Amino acid sequence: MKIVLVTPSLDHGGGQRFITELANYWVTLNHNVTIISLRSGKSFYPILESVKIQELGYDRIVGLNKFNKFINAIDTLIKLRNKIKQVQPKFVLSILSSTNILTIAATRNLKTNVFVNDVMSPYRIRVSFEKKMRKIFYKRANGVIALTNIAKEVIYKETKSKNITVIPNPVKEVRIFKDIKKEKIILNVGRLVFDKGQKYLLKAYAKLNRPDWKVVILGEGDRRKSLEKLIKELNITNQVLMPGAVKNVDEWLSKASIFAFPSVSESWGLALTESMAAGLPSVSFDCDVGPREMIVDGDNGFLVPVADVDLFAKRIEQLINDEKLRNKFSLNAKKEAEKYKIEKIGNRILEFCTNS
Repeated sequence: MKIVLVTPSLDHGGGQRFITELANYWVTLNHNVTIISLRSGKSFYPILESVKIQELGYDRIVGLNKFNKFINAIDTLIKLRNKIKQVQPKFVLSILSSTNILTIAATRNLKTNVFVNDVMSPYRIRVSFEKKMRKIFYKRANGVIALTNIAKEVIYKETKSKNITVIPNPVKEVRIFKDIKKEKIILNVGRLVFDKGQKYLLKAYAKLNRPDWKVVILGEGDRRKSLEKLIKELNITNQVLMPGAVKNVDEWLSKASIFAFPSVSESWGLALTESMAAGLPSVSFDCDVGPREMIVDGDNGFLVPVADVDLFAKRIEQLINDEKLRNKFSLNAKKEAEKYKIEKIGNRILEFCTNS
């Protein structure tokens, strides 16, 4: 069948990873998949050649007044509608709140079903205009996908959408490099933004006094300078590596011995799922939603109250000192990650979007 996936962009991020993984899996099932990206730019994640990509060239220019922003949005809506009409898909699936609103509006009175995936934290602070638009448009979609039961409850309370299902994010197949030896590395993967909480990891590591272990943070974002400043203040410059947003994450997952996930807010926690699929023992903050869906504290990882740096450091130290515990967490984490394989999640989403 013909399927259209709509995303604001194809840069690095959990939502973009979700879209590319779905597209790649569905074309292997011989479906005709088109990704429509509102903004232009090369995809950060690999996309199979059989996936069609359409770019609308939307440019979110800083400094535009409200009227020009409105005109810009209307122009993008018309372009999106025309692209969808050209493809004539069985269904359209969109991600991220503002893009979801735009997609629902663009498909009004078209003979195609539209579904939206709410991939942001249910507790994210939204401006009043976005809240109003969600309330108006979400109930007009054929269905809404929430990542967790908490998210489903929040979305229903906010929008009164009747057809909401809970389907977590899929985890891509993580390549295991058997020729790569484990090193004394505590790994974190995520954008360098406030919600990802890398500053707590750095403060926890500084308490360990274990210079034989290093911290590696993979990602890029507006917190880089403040994190670099903190690293200097904590006097751990030689023990921390921040190479940016890299494409060889799987190699780092094979090389690392512990995964640290200090997010203060999440919608799911895709990086955590991938680390578990790679068999890494994890220490995670028990933030609003996400990690507690995957980690059973003391069984396949550790959950720590948000911002509790002392306990975060203590749990990391436990794993450093106990290889048997690391191995136990590793085996149990792999078992948990089986639930989120792309084949299982991709089929569940396909079933929901074709039978609703």
